Amino acid sequence: MTVRVAMLGLYPPDPDHILGGVEAVTYHLTHALSTFPDLDIHAVSFRPDLKQPRRVEHGRVRVHLFPTPRNDRLFWRRPSVRVLRRALQYLQPDVVHAHGTTMYAAAAVSSPFPHVVTVHGIMAREAPTVWGWRRRLAREVDRWFERWVLTRTREVIAISPYVPQAYPWLRARFHFIENPVDPRFFDAPMDGMEVGNVLCVARVIPRKGVLTLIRAFARVTADVPAAELHIAGETNSFPEYAAACRNEARRLGVASRVHFLGPLGMDALVDAYARAQVVALASLQETAPVVIAEALAAGRPVVATAVGGVPYMVKEGKTGWLVPPDDEKALARALTTALTSPEMCRRMGEVARADARARFHPLPLAEKHVDVYRSLIREAGQAE
Repeated sequence: MTVRVAMLGLYPPDPDHILGGVEAVTYHLTHALSTFPDLDIHAVSFRPDLKQPRRVEHGRVRVHLFPTPRNDRLFWRRPSVRVLRRALQYLQPDVVHAHGTTMYAAAAVSSPFPHVVTVHGIMAREAPTVWGWRRRLAREVDRWFERWVLTRTREVIAISPYVPQAYPWLRARFHFIENPVDPRFFDAPMDGMEVGNVLCVARVIPRKGVLTLIRAFARVTADVPAAELHIAGETNSFPEYAAACRNEARRLGVASRVHFLGPLGMDALVDAYARAQVVALASLQETAPVVIAEALAAGRPVVATAVGGVPYMVKEGKTGWLVPPDDEKALARALTTALTSPEMCRRMGEVARADARARFHPLPLAEKHVDVYRSLIREAGQAE
């Protein structure tokens, strides 16, 4: 029997230009699922750059794209939920899988179909990291909407043990399945490492702690003259924060060593990981950052802040180093340790890739999702 799956969430219209971890997860998961001959996969997503709905096919994945409703947050996401509910009524899926805790999850839990929600970000803990009262107010609305949705959610895919810890009040059944990464990262050449190359793959926004990373990097250059910092991520969401990062690099005298690469296509991103000696992430809050899984899959050790679910991903002293958040001195010490020990980085990278292959390859993770889908469908049939 063919099982029709409706995947609700951020989805890239151009698979070579994926913006953010959630897009990466939905894309790689749907395409891993599409390798199962008895699954019929439909991705449903909003795009702010669309004026009319579009339908495209990416292999065996049928993608339904809709224009993002204007001022949706002001109306408690009702316009978006109506669009998604109509799409579900048209598709008549056997199971709905929503990503995130906003309109996609709201549409799933209010639908008559068996459904499950993957929680990616903890809005209640991300909201305080935002700059500016307007954005902070928007995140506060999202925080309350998240709680409203999750109190109605009964089935949750937890990408980290951190998820149930962050929601001790949540009365749901948890299915623990980590995020998949693009299989191409496992093929990144191990011998392409450039000594002194620090890579940060992150949107340049306050939550990612890029300012702290630049300050730490400036300290590192005193001991590692060849050090270079490459920041791969978009700078348009918070232009004032991106400007502050550039200004800080100039103030500290390291502007010529700090390279803002912008968002990279997949081939360029794999190459950036291959050339890095170490991957750095200085976030103030994370659930299970895809960048860490990608770095480990590419065979690169990680220096990261011990926030949220990060300690469940990085094995201290084996696949990387963990430091306190917003602590430029501790971050600088860890980066210096890594950069002055290239052979140790190579050994740790080998351990990292083996660990990642066992945890983040999309096909085994897709099988786990299929088990959840079939269980939900079976239980729904028994309840009728």
